[in-house]
Amino acid sequence: MGGTQAGAGPGGSCVCPNCGATAPHQVGVPCYDMSCPQCGAKMTRGE
Repeated sequence: MGGTQAGAGPGGSCVCPNCGATAPHQVGVPCYDMSCPQCGAKMTRGE
């Protein structure tokens, strides 16, 4: 599966497209539902 697709699996991390900050992906919580801890932007799925 691709790292940016919905349902990409439990591993990996979420990445902020605005400032580049990362946060661990939480099972059951899509990255796009998470806000960046540094700038508040919506996160995207990283590898």
